[in-house]
Amino acid sequence: MAISIKKFEEQGGRIKTDDIDFESFRSAPLSKDVLRCIAYMHDIEYQTVLYTREMLVTPGWKDPQFTAFLTLWNYEEYWHGNALGRILEAHDEPAHDPRLKAMRVFNKRYLFWSPAMFWALGHGVRQFPALHMTWGAINEWTANAAYNRLAAIADNPVLSELLGRIMRQEGRHAAYYASYARDLLDGDRKAQKVTSWFLRHQWAPVGNGDVPKIETAFATAYLFGSGNGSELIDRVEDRIDALPGLRGLNLVRSAILESRDLVVAQEGSLPVPVSVAAAEQRAHDLTAEPVGGATEEPAHQPSY
Repeated sequence: MAISIKKFEEQGGRIKTDDIDFESFRSAPLSKDVLRCIAYMHDIEYQTVLYTREMLVTPGWKDPQFTAFLTLWNYEEYWHGNALGRILEAHDEPAHDPRLKAMRVFNKRYLFWSPAMFWALGHGVRQFPALHMTWGAINEWTANAAYNRLAAIADNPVLSELLGRIMRQEGRHAAYYASYARDLLDGDRKAQKVTSWFLRHQWAPVGNGDVPKIETAFATAYLFGSGNGSELIDRVEDRIDALPGLRGLNLVRSAILESRDLVVAQEGSLPVPVSVAAAEQRAHDLTAEPVGGATEEPAHQPSY
């Protein structure tokens, strides 16, 4: 049974940031790789209003429950982008309007045609609502995993507190999308087949095409290409598998491998998060210790 929009309304609202010390990032700045991920997340959160525009040209506009969800979802995502922008500003990096204007110029051709594309999908594919809600659930699950992983990598208490608040709202978004998708997929083989086909052939990590592809690939590969990131993705894959008719798609794992290949091809290497490198060094030190009077070969260090 889809989550009641009334419950969603009661729990939602603007993310609380008045007690977040954004100025602390000036004395304890984040690494350039973490900032690059935050810039990508900033752009995608702010892009939600344009996703909403695309949904409102589909037949979904007739459903007051659906439009209420879009309104609340869009509002909360806007403030996520705003908070992430304040982190960028504290590092003297472009944020808010300057970044958004540049992004919309970069993507102007797609943005011009996308309402027509979604109108055609919404009116030509009867099972489009099931596809859209499933797609939304996957994107919210992966976004939540990305914030979780970024907090662990950055190991900054101020950032962790802010991302934790964002994650709680993203978790509610994912739950609504998933409950709605489950209702639409359950017992409808046609909806399952159509959704599975589109996911296999069209799904990519959120933001792919909205921002330069290399930025989406970098964030995807950096966060999930090594260390404990794989455990978070296993959870996402398990949730996708649990949706009716969608077992075994392996979408996110495949996207991570493709992202790693793209980053290495275009930039020569993929940085290893400091936390991952430290764990690998500890493992190296342990395997290098004498065991039974002999010294083992050093552990192989992965290179990207």
